[in-house]
Amino acid sequence: MDEINTKIPQPTELIPAEEARALTASAKPGRSQAEADTLAANALRWAMHNAEGQTSTRIRTYAMYGRTSVMLKFAPGETDCAGAGNAFYNDLLANSNVLVADAISSIIHGRPQGLISPLQEMRLLNEYNAKLVAFLRRLRRAGYDVKAGEELAAEGVHDNSTVVVSWA
Repeated sequence: MDEINTKIPQPTELIPAEEARALTASAKPGRSQAEADTLAANALRWAMHNAEGQTSTRIRTYAMYGRTSVMLKFAPGETDCAGAGNAFYNDLLANSNVLVADAISSIIHGRPQGLISPLQEMRLLNEYNAKLVAFLRRLRRAGYDVKAGEELAAEGVHDNSTVVVSWA
């Protein structure tokens, strides 16, 4: 095999064993930061995808039982680490490992970390912010009242990983 297939597989598509062997053969030892960078990008992408995907179902369920708002987690909690945390943190963990999930949590909360490269750290923050802002705008365009960040802090919600979506 002269060239490694770089096509991005669909979530249910399995990588052929031949391609996995070729990737292993071309791997360069001692690239743990590159591995963490790759895992971090994938984990953040899936955590954001899952958080967005679960929103519609949660709104429908809450509305069915007479509720008028739902609290969503679009970031790991301030204290999420060492393999334990909210649903967003658990999605990061499920698509990487404890060290990478903890590093992403630190990046999102502005804490120092040494596992993920500075360049990838900036990429992750850009992707995270862009996706979150776009999703919040999409919710507002759909007619929902959305509160996050300083708006919630003024109401006494101190967990900056929370987004409140209301429809009444």
